[in-house]
Amino acid sequence: MRLALLFSGQGGQTAAHWQQVRAGVTGDLRAALAQVLPGLGEPAAMNVEAAPAVDPEKLAENKIAQPLIFAQQMLLWGQLQARLPRPICAAGYSLGEMAACCAAGAFTAAEGLALCADRAAAMDGAASGEHGMLAVLGLDEALVHTLAEQAGLAVAIRNAPRHLVVAGPRPGIVAVADRFAAAGASRLVHLAVRTPSHTPLLAQASIAFKQRLDALPDRRLAFPVFSAIDASPARTARPALAALARQICTPLDWAACLQAVREMQPDAVLEIGPGNALARLFGEMAPEIPVRASDDFRSVAGILAWLGAGA
Repeated sequence: MRLALLFSGQGGQTAAHWQQVRAGVTGDLRAALAQVLPGLGEPAAMNVEAAPAVDPEKLAENKIAQPLIFAQQMLLWGQLQARLPRPICAAGYSLGEMAACCAAGAFTAAEGLALCADRAAAMDGAASGEHGMLAVLGLDEALVHTLAEQAGLAVAIRNAPRHLVVAGPRPGIVAVADRFAAAGASRLVHLAVRTPSHTPLLAQASIAFKQRLDALPDRRLAFPVFSAIDASPARTARPALAALARQICTPLDWAACLQAVREMQPDAVLEIGPGNALARLFGEMAPEIPVRASDDFRSVAGILAWLGAGA
């Protein structure tokens, strides 16, 4: 089987995903989680029966969301990897590119957790004040760009020709939402992300994270990872790591990334991580290729059965 992987970004995380992590994470990953999430990662909090529920608002904070999502993705991938063929490629949406690089071997899962914490801290420190991200569906790209710029925002992600994400200061997000609606947007979605990701406002975060990544060794990747910026493939760690730093303050062309995955002619595509937005986007672009998300299944056995790997 020719399997392609997609790794989700922020926005779809819930308390149920945290339950998955604390019920299943073990070993080095568990120890690393305790280091990057003080309190939440302590042994008492990792006890499924005794731990209190996590406030959904806390799950939207970068310092919580980024390590948590990465840990959940690496937990699932660790349970699947040995029972699946080597993927032909991977791509990650925003934060998900961290997981894609880790799955390909750019760094270990424990290293990745620490990197996610550093990434979140750099992003939080680069842009003061309240920020947000808004998905805009059903409008021409040129109009979205114009209205976003007039509101002091920037287009951060291109998911499809008429599906864009804008980011910037929250007052601008609130104001422009009404203008998008008046212009005929078919849908507007406020994402559970509080930083202006993939815009020039995070240039300093990109520089700081690059310095952190530059300390890692170059390695041959087990499979190519497509950059979410422009779909360029990385086959060794160095260009993959450079893209990880650059994408923090650079718009993403996710539509191009999905097209690159499609052109690899996979037999199946699996989205790993919270939600199923990437699977739906890929299904709309390439209805001829089977695609599902890990959240579609109740168990790892269900994922394996769908992929024909047995239980």
